[in-house]
Amino acid sequence: MLRFLSSLFTPTAAEDESPDRALIDAAIERAVDGTDRRLRALGDYRQRLREPVERAVDHVIALVDAMPAPAEISAQSFGADPRIRAFFSSVDHLHGVLGKLKDVREYRRHCAEIPADEIFGLLVMQKEERTVLGMELEGDAVRKDVVQVAVSFSHHRYIAPASSEKGTRWELKKRAFDFLIERALERLAQETRKRVELEHQRCLLRRKLDALRAGNWGLGSALADNGHNGADVDVMEAEIESIDAELGQFGTNSLGLDQSLDCIAGVLGRPKEWLDTRPVALRLDYRGIKLADSGPPAAGELQLTELFSATGARRIILPGRIPKGEIPDRPDVVKELSRYLG
Repeated sequence: MLRFLSSLFTPTAAEDESPDRALIDAAIERAVDGTDRRLRALGDYRQRLREPVERAVDHVIALVDAMPAPAEISAQSFGADPRIRAFFSSVDHLHGVLGKLKDVREYRRHCAEIPADEIFGLLVMQKEERTVLGMELEGDAVRKDVVQVAVSFSHHRYIAPASSEKGTRWELKKRAFDFLIERALERLAQETRKRVELEHQRCLLRRKLDALRAGNWGLGSALADNGHNGADVDVMEAEIESIDAELGQFGTNSLGLDQSLDCIAGVLGRPKEWLDTRPVALRLDYRGIKLADSGPPAAGELQLTELFSATGARRIILPGRIPKGEIPDRPDVVKELSRYLG
């Protein structure tokens, strides 16, 4: 199934004004396979999904192609590139992180090609800010216990590793398109869950309503005939009617085909809401402490890129290339243990 995507996101296709019809058809089938296969029962599902899928594909291609050229991630660049210096606390930390990158290890293990001199990919990190008490130089005096904001980066990952920049961009486009499909599937699950909860709520209200009505036949109801029980009955009947209206005409917990298709089209037709990038400007000193915006224009200023989604997820990203020699071999645990035990 992924074979068609290798054509859909090739540089040749990306340079065209838009992917051709056959490839968009293939992308539609991918979206249906990844969400709700029942949609094929609708005779016009391709026609109705074409526009949102074209938007999704165009957006994914533009998003990845707009990413900057890869930056070298190495001990040498740690001293030369302020972004690398901000992402890692030291050269040892950099090498420690590179040695633990799971995607890189898997890539090297399964790579059928001759190992390249550099491994291209996308460095993904979580930016964290925390308030600390530090020192600050004010004129010739040192102020202590100054409230400051420390910025650090953690949870480093290196996704879409490949032997070339072109290979990484191709892989990123595939993953971005599949990310949108996953969001559409999540939306379907949410809508279905909502229907189940509404059905459950309706059942509870009906049981309570029945109990109240049954109680009205008793003496207690007659003695308390101040309109209170009647008011409860009216409220519950109104709630049940509201739920019935929301549940619509369908008698099951499953979404109807038209609803399911509209749900998928709604996600794929607004791809920028679900996956996009934005610039992030930071001014940090050498310790990772945020500097005031009123300082010298170029002092400690970093121009970063943040990848974000309507799900609330966001990560700092940097296209990278790691020289092969910068990736330490994994420690041989057995050998190390044997040496330790003598």
